[in-house]
Amino acid sequence: MKNSHISYFASSFIWGVLAKVLDALIKFITIPLLLNYLGSDNYGLLTLAIATNAYIQLLDLGMNTGAVKFFSQWIANKQFDLIDRVARTNYTFYLTIGLINSSVLILLAFVGNDIFKMSLEQFFVFRKLLFIMALYSILNWITFVFNQLLIADEKIAYTQKWLSIKAIANLVIVLLTLHFELSLIQYFILFSTINIVLFVPYFITCKKNNLIRSLIPGFFWKDFSVIFKYSMAIFAMSLFQFTATQSRPLVLGIFSNEGLSILAEYRIIEVFPIFIISIGGMLISILLPKTSKAIQQKNRKSIEQIAYEGTKYTSIIVILLCLPIILSAKEILSLYVGDSYAHLSIWLSVWVATITLFLHGSPTASLVLATGKTRMLVYSSAIACIVSIALNAILCSYYGVGSAVIGYLVYIIIQMAFYYLYFNQKILELDSLKVFKSFIFPTGIGFAVLIIVWMLRIDLTNLYIQILIKSTIWFCGFVLALHITNVLKLNQLYLLCKKNK
Repeated sequence: MKNSHISYFASSFIWGVLAKVLDALIKFITIPLLLNYLGSDNYGLLTLAIATNAYIQLLDLGMNTGAVKFFSQWIANKQFDLIDRVARTNYTFYLTIGLINSSVLILLAFVGNDIFKMSLEQFFVFRKLLFIMALYSILNWITFVFNQLLIADEKIAYTQKWLSIKAIANLVIVLLTLHFELSLIQYFILFSTINIVLFVPYFITCKKNNLIRSLIPGFFWKDFSVIFKYSMAIFAMSLFQFTATQSRPLVLGIFSNEGLSILAEYRIIEVFPIFIISIGGMLISILLPKTSKAIQQKNRKSIEQIAYEGTKYTSIIVILLCLPIILSAKEILSLYVGDSYAHLSIWLSVWVATITLFLHGSPTASLVLATGKTRMLVYSSAIACIVSIALNAILCSYYGVGSAVIGYLVYIIIQMAFYYLYFNQKILELDSLKVFKSFIFPTGIGFAVLIIVWMLRIDLTNLYIQILIKSTIWFCGFVLALHITNVLKLNQLYLLCKKNK
């Protein structure tokens, strides 16, 4: 890829990783503190309130992807009048969604006692939490408008810096709550306030960059319909992906004979893949502005660089995220939940290995999304979803929690088959073999070095040191092997790091 592309990709990804790691660390610190301070019942009410509102995020209807795609193309063509009209109409759309969100929460506040199993006293507290979320939901939703504009304008690093600041502010709020002995309601008001502060800097930056001119709602529905129609296809695809993901523990609970223990095992091994996917999932968001512009301008050179070189760099990043976990899966599980669950390491390893297959396709997936030809994506997601759920149900009697992992593996294989046999060739006019080579060379090197390190049989009393030593040896071996095989030279890494200081 061009140096400017690599620089943008690297800085966006690095800041994204820092923001997510910082957020994870702060949650790791604050959750026990809040749990101990508020008590299990009050903390349960807080968790339930946040989870209730999180499900309503499906009302986004895929607009994030659609808006970024079209805003990116219009920015490249300097169509700022069109951007302003659509952005303000998008603002109206999210105002409407915010009002619906608030209405649903207020309705739950009055009828929720018949839905949720809790005492009357607990429900009165829960109702106040719902009212607070209803009050703040409109500002939460319209912040999406400015976030989409900034991502389309390739300001992802900027948004991630503010997310890092927000994470630190949440830590400060928890400390203030403990110090001043604030109530659950007082804490939640402060927490909700911090979560909407991004509205201000995001809007100011968008206005400064001429991406939106005011907060006056727009009603240019004809211009906006282009984004909306495209986003509905993304929503349909996302719905199948969401179903395939969320149905796995449900299927285990229905068809397994192991009782609730199998769900506990699933939740244990799920933690690590979710964290990797949350980081790797940024790749499409980072790439979409670039791919949208390349597709809009019909720039074959840029499209091919993103597909071939982008797949290589993405594969290296994914390998760096995944293989250390596979290498030390047994030790990680022993430290996390005890030796009695170490036998799950095989399924954790398979799940994480599957992620390398899934995330390496981010560049080509981003290119396909940028073309707007998404109908086959919906079909492929639907087929993969149905097959994976059926496999999970059939195999759970034989493989226990492993059936969910096998189902996910098959889901990803079906999706990748569609990309290599259809999307890459028919839609993007790419050489699928060349894309596959960009993936398999660095991935094969990573796994080869992993096998060598595994054969060393490093066995120490201190598991933390054992994980550190094994990971360090693997990392050094992987980087050296990339250099020797000319997949990625060390001087390229040095120049890239120097450029991004």
